[in-house]
Amino acid sequence: MAKKKKKQESGGGGTPAYMMTWSDICTLLLCFFVLLLSMSTLDPAKFNSAASSFQNAFSGVLESFPSVLITKDVFVPKMGGDQQNKRMAIEAAKKIKKKIEEEKLEEAIKVQVTESGIAIKIADPVGFDVGKAEVKPGLHKTLSDIANVINAAPTSNIRVEGHTDNVPINTAQFPSNWELSAARALNVVRFMSQRGNIDPARLSAIGYGEHRPMVSNATPEGRRTNRRIEIFVDYVQKKSGDGADFTVNY
Repeated sequence: MAKKKKKQESGGGGTPAYMMTWSDICTLLLCFFVLLLSMSTLDPAKFNSAASSFQNAFSGVLESFPSVLITKDVFVPKMGGDQQNKRMAIEAAKKIKKKIEEEKLEEAIKVQVTESGIAIKIADPVGFDVGKAEVKPGLHKTLSDIANVINAAPTSNIRVEGHTDNVPINTAQFPSNWELSAARALNVVRFMSQRGNIDPARLSAIGYGEHRPMVSNATPEGRRTNRRIEIFVDYVQKKSGDGADFTVNY
């Protein structure tokens, strides 16, 4: 009587077949980006920022970011991501505050981190003489230092706003506070472009006159507070429908 052979059942364990294809794709993508880096040009100062973004993106996939030889001929793409840009704004605010403290102007110049970047408020009488629009020489070095920090992020936009108190002015040069505040903002913009080497395409100036006071103009102290220049540097593109900015003092 013939013996019946038992069929051996194949084991069902092991890695799914698609994982091999997935691993190959990941490896090919990694090689592709490494080749792009090796054949391009790099600003070494920005490589760490780009590496941080890639590492965050691959969190949980790669245990560590791959080592790449950095030379002056390697290219790193522009920085991206709101979180990264917000970190840049915080670092810029710290650097500007340090410069302000070195000039002993921390009482007159305040720096805040906002939802879209940083805000710098220059109070009276540091920036301008009463009824004048020329930037005072005592502010030149600080403005140059601020421009140097801002220039570290070449894609940021800078908006300069001029504000006055409610005391009327009526001269041949400035028929109203609107003209005075706009002229002050324009002179700061011109200084940052010519002396701070900031691309003029990134700069804009607005004059609000006395129409956006911070406090009441009923007292000399209030009027002095309202006479100010505000510089806004936008690191993050605000989306329509966003709420009010949050601020962090530095």
